[in-house]
Amino acid sequence: MIDRIAGFQRLRQLPALFRGSDLTLRMGLKSATASQMLWRWKHAELVAPLGGRSDVYANLLVAPQPQWDVAARMAMPSCVVIGIEALRRAGWVTQIPIRPELAAREDRPVYTSIAPFAVETRPASWLEAVRPALPDSGDAAPTLPPAWALADLLVPRGWDGAGLAPDDVDFDLASDSDREQWAQACEALGLDSIELEEAAERFCTARSVSALHL
Repeated sequence: MIDRIAGFQRLRQLPALFRGSDLTLRMGLKSATASQMLWRWKHAELVAPLGGRSDVYANLLVAPQPQWDVAARMAMPSCVVIGIEALRRAGWVTQIPIRPELAAREDRPVYTSIAPFAVETRPASWLEAVRPALPDSGDAAPTLPPAWALADLLVPRGWDGAGLAPDDVDFDLASDSDREQWAQACEALGLDSIELEEAAERFCTARSVSALHL
């Protein structure tokens, strides 16, 4: 019982998101002791691992609703929320993906088996192309703006491979700023320069038009 109470006290001392290595570095525990403590906490559903070998955990005792966007960026600093999830967050679509998509730089730490997200790798050139469009998101993984997210879905998949139909996208929500960003995304990602609404009539079949995804 004393050990159990001590374990609770240690967990309360940890932040809402922490690394397993914090138990050894910050608390001075031996590696074997730290691993056993983590196993007990997971078994008791007091912590939830991000997954893979990321070594990132959500402290459910401190924050029952984990901020997985922040956890993902802890594990993969280069990651960006993309795809249908980025469109959903902007209100452009109503679909809720089972596992929101993240893109992470292929030559940096990547964990493709994390539970909350589906992770795909992208070359450094892709990150450099989208970087100017990314909003300041603090500690969380930034979300690709909707115009960029749609352009990114259509390269090279087209509508057939994007998991969306043109009618799924509410183009009426696009602002003048969105249309400017669409033009920027087309140029950066290698799409034909067309009006945003014309995307509903174009790209009806998947076709590779950019080297950024290769």
